Amino acid sequence: MKSKRLQPVIKIAQNREDDAALVLNEYRKVIDQQEAKLIELRQYHAEYTQRLNDSGRNGLNIAQINDYRCFIARLAVAVKQQEVQLASCEVELTEKYDAWMLTRMRHQALGKVVDRYQAQEHQESEKREQAESDERAQHMGSNRHTNIE
Repeated sequence: MKSKRLQPVIKIAQNREDDAALVLNEYRKVIDQQEAKLIELRQYHAEYTQRLNDSGRNGLNIAQINDYRCFIARLAVAVKQQEVQLASCEVELTEKYDAWMLTRMRHQALGKVVDRYQAQEHQESEKREQAESDERAQHMGSNRHTNIE
């Protein structure tokens, strides 16, 4: 039976699909973390920019203003770096999604092959049973003719 011989192959394909799904889900968590970090950095940048504006009205000396500006500039650089990091992670996520989708399609294709084999095997089994039934009926019919004579 071809369908039974393919069961180990189907199991391997299922395991590969499951593994790829796990990797994809784990990487989605990485993306979530990267996005959260970017949001946090942007919030810090906005907060410190606002503090500089508010403190400027309250009278900061030049050294304090320069310190704020340097810190805000470092935050701006960190935001840009995080945006690049997130973009890189999103490319990686797309690759992991594509890998998962490929394993999924292979698994489904194998499943369809097994389904076709099972349908064929079922039809062959029904034909055999019908032939055996016809043969028994014919044999019983010929026995009746023999017993009557």
